[in-house]
Amino acid sequence: MKYLFIVLLSAAIISVAGASPIVTYTNAAEKLNIGNKASIRIDTNQTYTIHQILSDTPEYVYPEAMPNLGLSSYVYWATFDLVNTSSENLILKFNQPLLNEITLYRTDGKSLSEITYSESEPFLSRKYYYPSYAFDMNANMGDTITYVLRFKSNEPIIFDVDIANQSVIAKEELQQELITGIFIGIIFVMLFYNLFIYFTVLDSSYLAYVCYIICIGLTHITLPGYGFKYIWPNFPAFNDLSVTLFSVFAAVFAIEFLKQFLRTKQHVPRVHKLFSLFEIIFICTLLIYFTGNKLLAFTIIQLITFVLCICIIVTAIKIIYIGYRPAIFFLTAWLILLLSACIFIAKDFDIIPYNFFTIHAMQIGSAVEVILLSFALADKINILKKEKELSQAQAVNALMQNKMILINQNIVLERKVGERTKEIENTNNELYKALAELKKAQTHLLNTEKISSMNPYPTDETNKTIHFIPSVANPLKKDLDDIHDLLNKYSMDTPADTIKKDSIKIDTSQNKNDNASIKAEMELLFNNIENRSVTKVPVTKGLRISYQLDHTDLKRIQVSESINSALTRLDSDIFNSIELVKNFSAMPEIECSSEKLQLALIHILTNAIQAIEEKKGAGDKGLLFIRTFSNNDNVSINIKDNGIGMTDEVKEKIFEPFFTTKAMGKGLGLSTALSIISAHNGTIELNTVCGEGTECIITLPINYVNNTADPSIGLY
Repeated sequence: MKYLFIVLLSAAIISVAGASPIVTYTNAAEKLNIGNKASIRIDTNQTYTIHQILSDTPEYVYPEAMPNLGLSSYVYWATFDLVNTSSENLILKFNQPLLNEITLYRTDGKSLSEITYSESEPFLSRKYYYPSYAFDMNANMGDTITYVLRFKSNEPIIFDVDIANQSVIAKEELQQELITGIFIGIIFVMLFYNLFIYFTVLDSSYLAYVCYIICIGLTHITLPGYGFKYIWPNFPAFNDLSVTLFSVFAAVFAIEFLKQFLRTKQHVPRVHKLFSLFEIIFICTLLIYFTGNKLLAFTIIQLITFVLCICIIVTAIKIIYIGYRPAIFFLTAWLILLLSACIFIAKDFDIIPYNFFTIHAMQIGSAVEVILLSFALADKINILKKEKELSQAQAVNALMQNKMILINQNIVLERKVGERTKEIENTNNELYKALAELKKAQTHLLNTEKISSMNPYPTDETNKTIHFIPSVANPLKKDLDDIHDLLNKYSMDTPADTIKKDSIKIDTSQNKNDNASIKAEMELLFNNIENRSVTKVPVTKGLRISYQLDHTDLKRIQVSESINSALTRLDSDIFNSIELVKNFSAMPEIECSSEKLQLALIHILTNAIQAIEEKKGAGDKGLLFIRTFSNNDNVSINIKDNGIGMTDEVKEKIFEPFFTTKAMGKGLGLSTALSIISAHNGTIELNTVCGEGTECIITLPINYVNNTADPSIGLY
């Protein structure tokens, strides 16, 4: 009674003097909320000092149990006088974990003390490890002390301040953590459940929903301060960002889940684009937040969230009218979440009672929403299953129809294929005939080219030799006919008169063709024949060899003799301008076709001479060097010239049929030479330097070995 009298007397004195509101703490077993018991001053310019606050008259006392100060950048000052009638050590706890800064001033009229906490400090720097800020009041029993709270925040502020002893506050904190733990447990169950279904059906809507559940869980951990207490206590900067970050991503994944779950692109394409715009705006608020405009970012988030909720409800109702059943579950879950949010806000404005259900309305609503949406996703699986069965039935029906069409088409196709096959067979027969004729013509052409290339003499010389014979034969035949007629006349048994008469004619004939003229003409013709035959023996012999290659027999020969024979068959005038150097070693005879070897040597020598002729200038003299040597099993012929040489590209192709670097060549000479040497189991090696000359090394075995089944194949 004594203490009660003192309290009443003090209150009367202070109220008369216009002092701060008086708060009396009497029941040590309960907490005392001073939300509507403190005078609150708004410092719009953030210029007030503690001394001004203590000396000025209190400004305003809110009637609500927990005044909602809203969202602003102002600094707030809350003042009250505490009369402690208990013996407990009292603690003041501001149930707002996301304050930027809070300072508690204490004065007993004699001294002034202060304690400050900031969001930039690690969690473990606090004296009491509660998610919300807590201070020792240092009020003894019977003391009347003035307290001033200075605080500000980038988030909406609810002035929810409790005074109690440590045991009461610890009990309350334990209860809050238990409720939050139950909520997180539900979140984890739904998370793993939907994650399991996602990996089972691989539906992207489940993945979006899993991300949404994660963000919702993190948001509800961050708002009451448990994230800062248990997960990132040493990262105060991230704690300041976490609420905005998780809220934005929760909204983005909620929209993404909505678009996929309700199939907005299919049902409401225009609204689908609007939801995509909402996602972009939410992401942009993060950019605004990072630029330092935290208050603006949070204001935009609140505004867009309100508009988004209306759009979601309208869209869900419209899709329900379309006939999409999962939208019913979605709308129910969303309405429950909105209802819980309304209850939570109404509690702050003292519209409804402040109790366990209203305090945890958001957590309860979020848990129910998560569960209902999981049911909705499960129902969607059943719908998809039915749609799949219907689609499969339609596909089977379509396949049966296609099968019948294919059967009919195959019948028609087989008939057309038969007709086409007969046409192709007729065409193939004609093509085979044409191909046979073409091969025959090709063989004739190749034989003609080979014979032409195997003759080392000019074509006009050969033609002169051939045409000379009939040109001489006709005059000889005429002279012989005249002589034959004259002899017949003398040898006939005729009367004397006839002889006498004919003698006149004979005399006349003799006048016309006397014996001297006939003899002179015949001698001239025979001389021409002899001269022509002498000068053209190499031509005739070369042609005989060329045309009789298939009848050449193997025999033992000296390589040097074949080389000399090949040189004599070349034009002797060539060596007037080319110096020929021969260095023949003593070698054993080899087994080969002499005429074919000579032919190969002629082709190689001809190419060497032509290379020299192309290089040498006026007054220059070419050099052709021929050397022979042997080892145990082989003999070698080295033909070296100082001609123009060859490039690497020409060297690679020089032995290919029909390849030539000359304007009038046919490209068969060296190809024929290689064929002949190869037929004798020999090799040809070329060493050449472009612009300096070429060295050709021919290697032949001393003893010929026929490696083919037919002994004649390699020689023709």
